[in-house]
Amino acid sequence: MANIVHHLPKTDDIALIGPDGQELSYRELASEVGRVAGGLHRLGIRGGDRIVLLIPMSIDLYVALLAIFHIGATATLIDPAADVQSILSRYKPDGLIGIPKAHLLRLKVKALRGLKVYVSTGFTPLFHTRLQRLKGERIPVGSDSAPALLTFTSGTTGHPKAIARSHDFLWNQHRVLHDHMPFQSGDVDLPTLPVFLLHSLASGATCVIADADLKTVGEVDAEPVVNQMMKYGVTSTSGSPAFFRQLADHLKKTQRTLPALKHIYTGGARVPASLVDDLATLLPNTRLHVVYGSTEAEPIAVLDARACRDSLVSQAHLGALVGTPVSAIQIRIEPIEASSRWGEIWVSGSHVNPGYVDNPEAEADHKVHDHGTIWHRTGDVGCLDDVGQLWLVGRMGESVGGLWPLAVEGAVEALPYVRKAGLVEVNGHPALAVELTDPPENWQEVIQSQAGASAYRVESIPVDTRHNAKVDRLKLSAMLSAMLSAMLTVH
Repeated sequence: MANIVHHLPKTDDIALIGPDGQELSYRELASEVGRVAGGLHRLGIRGGDRIVLLIPMSIDLYVALLAIFHIGATATLIDPAADVQSILSRYKPDGLIGIPKAHLLRLKVKALRGLKVYVSTGFTPLFHTRLQRLKGERIPVGSDSAPALLTFTSGTTGHPKAIARSHDFLWNQHRVLHDHMPFQSGDVDLPTLPVFLLHSLASGATCVIADADLKTVGEVDAEPVVNQMMKYGVTSTSGSPAFFRQLADHLKKTQRTLPALKHIYTGGARVPASLVDDLATLLPNTRLHVVYGSTEAEPIAVLDARACRDSLVSQAHLGALVGTPVSAIQIRIEPIEASSRWGEIWVSGSHVNPGYVDNPEAEADHKVHDHGTIWHRTGDVGCLDDVGQLWLVGRMGESVGGLWPLAVEGAVEALPYVRKAGLVEVNGHPALAVELTDPPENWQEVIQSQAGASAYRVESIPVDTRHNAKVDRLKLSAMLSAMLSAMLTVH
């Protein structure tokens, strides 16, 4: 059976370590999952019911999530920064398990009223059952027929789309990830993405939950996280480039290192060459992996960033190098212009989600049925080079005056005084926003020559809410447009 609950080890190895130091062995985890599953079943939750989980990454989250899997119900995970009201009005749940603060949403979100079950991790004045007090008869693991997990795309390029992941799908994803993240008993992993932690648990690794507010990974205080890594001998960690920028800056400032750390996995946005360079210098014995994928298909390609360090630095002007496509995926580049080497990236495979939930428009836009094969249109534009490595230059529709953003931004960020760059269209012309540190007097001239676009200095370039690393081009375009209008008014 594909249900991950069947495959968890039954050992005394540590499965989870919480931010507060609480530890749970795999045997204890199985007992807690069985207790909560029995309690939820006693309250009326059955296979196929949809339970929304509004809990940050914690031991409570994974006990509740696995208990839902145990019953055969569907766990609904919503990004903390998402519009909960809008999402739940369309995908109404049958129950809520959340922290006390999340239960206050019941007062204003109509979709959270009248549910079968309300479970809280702590006290709330609203009617609820406490997670820690749930109990019921032990029940057999439920059917795998209902979706295991309902998640949502980031909504960076439109409204979030719902994706249902079956138990088979999650298990296929685990097997593909295992080829590139081959964890086992004795490994200690610190993942900052919930689905990656499921892969680590299925592998039998010890999972350390970061002592950090992961709602804004680009502002994480790295010190407590580094302390955890040192204390528990963390051997691998995964997260957004913004998370690792914080980690690298802290290590550089404190002159600390992480001798036990063997692997870093990063992705979710373009990984700046300067970040790879810093991590390679600060952590000389750590392998650096860039993982390219999407909510619909994770992973698509993997890059050994240390081995390609020189190419990442010297060829950043070509775009974002994301590595070799994984063997379990089919990939094709669909031309968007007859004269261009670039095309839209389409993918297919057992770990590529075949469709969206109740969204025929998204199905029509992103899924192509071709002789029995379902291709997912990623919306990313790129190409395969002569040695089969995948390069990205931007999203469909992001080319401005023949310039692709990832190529321009990579080239400009190679300058030592450019922290971050963002290319957008303003009034029909390419405009480049830059965050600068101690630039020379002629910075604008140099950058404009390098970029082929007008350059404007800004304090902060807006980024996506999930990874804090992708340029939010709609917001940036509006910001630069307002800035230019103000400048014209002054003059």
